[in-house]
Amino acid sequence: MASEDLHPAWTKCHQRGRHFFVSTDSLEDISELADFARVELEEPDAPLSKARRAACQALLSRTHRYAVLEPLGDIHCIAVAWRDKPLRSMKYASRLVKQLRDQSSAPLEATLLGHGSRAMALTADREGSGR
Repeated sequence: MASEDLHPAWTKCHQRGRHFFVSTDSLEDISELADFARVELEEPDAPLSKARRAACQALLSRTHRYAVLEPLGDIHCIAVAWRDKPLRSMKYASRLVKQLRDQSSAPLEATLLGHGSRAMALTADREGSGR
C-alpha cells in the first residue's frame, strides 16, 4: 500500500555494495530526491542519527552537484536546470543546507537571477573584461 504512494524516482534506485545509485535523466526525479533530503534535514519526523544526517546531506549535495537547486518555501527545494558541468564534490554539505536557508529568506528576484553555472560564468566574464 505504501509503495503505491512512492515517487517513481525511488524505483530507479539500485544498490552496489553498500552504496545506492539512481540513474535518471529527469529533473523531476532530482527534485524529489533533493526535496526529500532537505525536508528530512530541516524538519525530521524523529531525531536524526549521525549516519542518517550524513546520508541526507550527501544526497542533497549530490543532487546540487548535477542540478541547480532553488529553495521553495522554508524547507522545500526544486531542481530548476541541469548544470553544464557537474560541480566538484563538496566536502562540507552542511554549507549547502545553510545556503538554501539563506536563499529562501532572500527576495525571489535575486534568488532566481543570480544562480546557475551559466549565470555565474557570464558574470565572471563581464567582471574580467572590465565592463
